[in-house]
Amino acid sequence: MRLTNTIEPFAVGYLNCEREDSGYRIACGMKEAAKHRKLYITRDSIIAGGYDHIYDTPDEPGVYYIYGNGIFVSQSKLDREISQYAEYARELEYIREHMSPLCTNTLVANSHSDTDNKLNFSRACNHDGGIWGGHANPDFEMLLEMGTAGFRRKIEEYRAVNQGRDDFYDGLLLVLDGWEIMAKRYRQKALELSEDATEDQRRNLTRIANALEYVPYNPPRDFFEACQMFWLVCCFDKPDSPGRFDMFMNKYYDVAEENDRIAILDAMWQLFKDSRTWNLCISGSDAQGEDTTSQLCYDILAMARKYRYNTPNLTVRVHKNTPDKLWSAIADTLATGIGMPVIYNDDCVCPAMEELGITHEDAHNYCMNGCNQIDIFGKSHMGLEDGEVCLAKCLQLALADGVCSITGEFISIRTGDPCSFDTYEKLICAYKKQVEFVTDSVVKQANDSQRIYARYAQNPHRSILIQGCVEKCLDYKCGGPVYNHGQILTEGIADTVDSLAAIKHYVYDTGKYTMAQLTDALARDFEGYDELYRDFANFRKFGNDIEYVDSIYRDVLEHFYRYLLTKRTFRGGIYGGGCSTFQRTARYGEMLGAMPNGKKKDSLIIADSIGSVPGGDTNGPTALINSVLNFEHTLAKSGNALNMKFNKATFTTPVGKEAFIAVAKTYFAGGGQQLSVNVVSAEELISAQKDPDSYKNLVVRVGGYSEYFVNLSKGLQDNIIKRTMQ
Repeated sequence: MRLTNTIEPFAVGYLNCEREDSGYRIACGMKEAAKHRKLYITRDSIIAGGYDHIYDTPDEPGVYYIYGNGIFVSQSKLDREISQYAEYARELEYIREHMSPLCTNTLVANSHSDTDNKLNFSRACNHDGGIWGGHANPDFEMLLEMGTAGFRRKIEEYRAVNQGRDDFYDGLLLVLDGWEIMAKRYRQKALELSEDATEDQRRNLTRIANALEYVPYNPPRDFFEACQMFWLVCCFDKPDSPGRFDMFMNKYYDVAEENDRIAILDAMWQLFKDSRTWNLCISGSDAQGEDTTSQLCYDILAMARKYRYNTPNLTVRVHKNTPDKLWSAIADTLATGIGMPVIYNDDCVCPAMEELGITHEDAHNYCMNGCNQIDIFGKSHMGLEDGEVCLAKCLQLALADGVCSITGEFISIRTGDPCSFDTYEKLICAYKKQVEFVTDSVVKQANDSQRIYARYAQNPHRSILIQGCVEKCLDYKCGGPVYNHGQILTEGIADTVDSLAAIKHYVYDTGKYTMAQLTDALARDFEGYDELYRDFANFRKFGNDIEYVDSIYRDVLEHFYRYLLTKRTFRGGIYGGGCSTFQRTARYGEMLGAMPNGKKKDSLIIADSIGSVPGGDTNGPTALINSVLNFEHTLAKSGNALNMKFNKATFTTPVGKEAFIAVAKTYFAGGGQQLSVNVVSAEELISAQKDPDSYKNLVVRVGGYSEYFVNLSKGLQDNIIKRTMQ
């Protein structure tokens, strides 16, 4: 059937394509969608472009392509359209019949085995049901240097090298057509809006129209054109992470008139917020170790302080030569309570990247995507959030011989009756076998997902913007980027450590309790075991600089991270580990049940970073840092979040500010990778939970990102309150 409707443009372009290559067909869909996409421009616009951060809006079609979901099919939206557009009902039925089997999320979810699904449901691990394909950091610097004309020349150059691959290169050209179509549509709309506008509005709209007559075809001539060109292309498959925004914009920013550039940056900040743009990274060191901080870095921090938005996720890179002025600006921004910027340590991250085979120069071009996964700007597809493993749940499975304490189902492997473990070493062996089994499941799920994306959901748009794809004639989803590593995150570290420490002491070192007593107490949620509960709940906790506990922490984390490094991604890289918690933390707590660290079944509170369980670090920040530094942080190849909290009243004084900077520098000098900081009072959080309407703008750091406190689930709110009260 030859489709003619404009209701479902992506599906029309895809299905009307006469070639079989899926990447080319997706490119056809992208080009057709560009002709009909909603335009985000009003008479008050300073920069044109954007995208609703909520997917299923009235203006969105039922079938579309988004970088994080591949081909997405909304059955409910198609149902409404079939009822609404009787003249196209037959075409829409045809679209549903032929596009539904290609829905990427469904294909990935259906690839999971029964065991995978049970492990995911019980939160031993998480692969999100296949709904997320990961963030990236496209090479916007290359975009600004080349323009579409330069990209067209590059494509033809490599077409001559890789002969017989016309489908791939023709698809890229269709995407460039799509960029140019969007530019022409926005230019025309700006001119139309300017006809009935105020003088100031007309000036801005004319500026947009003039810019879009020149870009994206050519490299921009000034900061305004650079921002307009960047934003137009950034939004093409939904806004993602701007990456090293300061680095690729600085040469334009430096020569712009000061008031004008601040106004343009302000406009960009509103667009970032309205479109829920992801990670923007500033500063850092170059390959020679020199500092790269610019005026744009300071102005970005000032913008974050001014508006106190929860987005973009702002990250700053520091190193041994970071200027004191930048440290001061970091502290001032954190004092607003927005949980940003998150701070990353080049002196740890760069060596960690080089251990993966990333060159020294490229390692110094790292940035974060999404929440805080590490990427190499413009050269990689590796910050995927490929999955998670809950180490605490793995311990629970070891203590129940593979049975989930919540569902009562056998979901893992048999590692033996825990009552038969007559030594601590046998318990640890069983625990590590559970970790490895669950990790293998997540890796399999991640590789199945990558394989499906490579077959059904290629991304020719990003293949243009990520180095390696055009050169190798391989799609962004098919191993085209220079680096194709993966990242598996973890939850419940401190819960695991505290539980193992208490078991080691009371069951094996002193023999005060038997394993049979402990497992029965856990099954009964400690009912009838008051003394045992008090002993286990009050035993020494991780985060207090206690070697007895910290040595277990080192063993637990090193085992997990080293095991991941033996696993290969489908795309041809290596899996690394990290800890970057999300809104799912409370769900992990819900499915964990009672634990030997004193957690009761109904409690949702578990560790939300590589630090202590909320409330567990009672000896101050220095003790917490000493504990966390008990393992080699370069083993972490993804974001390795340490959440620290500081009292609002103390942090905002000169003495408190200097104390924080000293603590942060000490942590990084000792080899720490990352620091996330919350500056908020427990009283504020409790009040916000009781009266959310009065605290709609209160922002907190969750772990991997900042969010408005009132938008979080009660379980996660309780977790953050508990952390802050301590």
